Amino acid sequence: MPRSDLLHIAPDDLAALTNRGTVKRAQRELEQKEVTGELAEADDGTVTAKWSDGVSCTLPGGKTISDGRCTCPATELCRHVVRTVLAYQMRTGESSTPAQVTAPWNPGEITDEELARHFKPVALGQARSQFEKGLLVELVKSHKPTARFHDLACTLRFQVRGDVRYVYCDCAASPPCVHVPLAVWAFRQLPVEKDAGILSTQQHPLPVPATVLDQVEEVMLDGVETGLSAAGNAWRDRLARLEIACRDAALIWPAEIVAELIHQYERYAGHDARFAPEQFAELVGELLIRSDAIRNNTGVVPQLLIRGTASDHWTDLSSARFIGVGCGVRMGRREATVTAYLQDANSGSMVAVSREFPDPSADATDEPKPFWQLARTPVVKGASYVQLGAGQLLTSGGRRATDHHLVLGRAKVTVTPQNFAWESLRAPVFGECFADIRARLGVLPPATLRPRRVAEDFHVCPLTSVEAAAFRSDSQTIEAILLDARGGRALMRHPFMSRGAEGAERLLARLTSSPTGLRFVAGTMRLAGDTLLIEPVALVWEGPTRSVIQPWVDRLEDEPGGTPLQREDGGSADPVEAWTRELLASVGTLFVIGLRRADASALRVWQELTERGEQLGLARLRMIVGRVAAGLAEKLASTRWQPRSTTNALLELAVLARASRELGF
Repeated sequence: MPRSDLLHIAPDDLAALTNRGTVKRAQRELEQKEVTGELAEADDGTVTAKWSDGVSCTLPGGKTISDGRCTCPATELCRHVVRTVLAYQMRTGESSTPAQVTAPWNPGEITDEELARHFKPVALGQARSQFEKGLLVELVKSHKPTARFHDLACTLRFQVRGDVRYVYCDCAASPPCVHVPLAVWAFRQLPVEKDAGILSTQQHPLPVPATVLDQVEEVMLDGVETGLSAAGNAWRDRLARLEIACRDAALIWPAEIVAELIHQYERYAGHDARFAPEQFAELVGELLIRSDAIRNNTGVVPQLLIRGTASDHWTDLSSARFIGVGCGVRMGRREATVTAYLQDANSGSMVAVSREFPDPSADATDEPKPFWQLARTPVVKGASYVQLGAGQLLTSGGRRATDHHLVLGRAKVTVTPQNFAWESLRAPVFGECFADIRARLGVLPPATLRPRRVAEDFHVCPLTSVEAAAFRSDSQTIEAILLDARGGRALMRHPFMSRGAEGAERLLARLTSSPTGLRFVAGTMRLAGDTLLIEPVALVWEGPTRSVIQPWVDRLEDEPGGTPLQREDGGSADPVEAWTRELLASVGTLFVIGLRRADASALRVWQELTERGEQLGLARLRMIVGRVAAGLAEKLASTRWQPRSTTNALLELAVLARASRELGF
């Protein structure tokens, strides 16, 4: 009977055991017939190979590939052993390959008896105790199932069906590590009908810090009534004390939101043009959403996901290698934020290096710089953001923030080019197909109820070709249908903006000139109904050497044959979307002014919002907006006005406006 482990193991899995260069060399030697060999398989499963280049390899029966022996002087897994595995797969042929090789499976099927064969009772007992204390784990069933432990900061990938010896974990322990039984037990708790899920193994509910949550609501109520314009440093000090109280209560993500509110207030107090009232309102809305979810624990979303875990903190880094996976731009109020995304080659966690670039002041004669120019600003050692996105960063030192922004400071760093061998990227960022990514995204709760780490929705996926690439003048976007190796489809959409026109034009030129050469796409991915929507920051093309396009920050002159797009006036904005954005801006403005200082002009704004909301048929929102308008009218007509009911309505609108972003508004 053919050895199942040798048939299941894929080149990517072999690369995890050695390195991609070794695997590629072994593949080339077989494909180009540089060597020939004689393979034999004993009854106990031992496979031997004698090669024409004078070496002999043995893969002992009942052992793993890592236990393979070779007569060459290499001390680690060599290309000859890899070559033997590949040759065995070629000789056995697809007809003998089990059908389960590409079928999704559940590691929860692995029995405790099988675990006991590979782990000592003491190790299993310690693992069981850790499991019952409570772990937060994200699970995806596929032909290579993955388990991501948020609090242990490790990800496991099951490479061979039912075989715990072939589980790759990015921890430092030798396989199989003690995280394997934790993952197996977690998969058992995932409902059979689900292909993915996020669950907590917590046996007892976490205590509700009611006192801290009461403080959150009271500080927000007082701040809205007074407004930032009259709050002064006393309210800022209350926020600072609230942040400390949240951290003491292990409310990591609420504390991070409060810290951002303090930062926004300091921008306002410093007359910084980058202060955005709508962003302030969104932060208040998210803080209240998390506060309500913690107070009223329904069990639908694990509390550790909402609150944060012990691993969510600033971390000092030693030596590390980060692989760039693209550089993007986010537009804000009078600013553009350039972000280079990177994956830690060892842990698989995502980090980002960002910088905000303020636009010229309103009275300045200078025009805002194009994105490609901003992205060529040096970051470290003369390397720019665009080079980070397309290179690899080697660092000795630095710190990783709670939200996984990378702070290098005075760390010793080196930036070098990469060959875009993105097959070696780690899960869950790397998805082998769109179906795996869909499964993961399908179980993620709204952004307001999960970790606030950078690039939580960021993925890289291998591709085979492009269909229907075109520029849409109505939406001012470049759109294309991307195909993966299993025939799955996803919609890629990139906005055409004047400051990023050159990169967009280069992207469209390459999509149309080389549709079958596209090999990878990297960017934020989300579900829009039945469609997987990709917002790319990098795309890799095959060629004599692989090349990358970063559409936000590239130049058109880098693309032979690229021609400028003829930009046209886009169609009118969706009226519901426009109304929702205006609502958020109006909420933010009242946060700045304060309800007690709102005047007749503010009342007119809210009355108009109420009328338009009614015309659009937004019954519930219109009703709450009407409560704010009625409260403002009552304030102007009475000297004994009580603001609390109006304040509650305004905070409710902040919650709903923040939640509307989940719908793409």
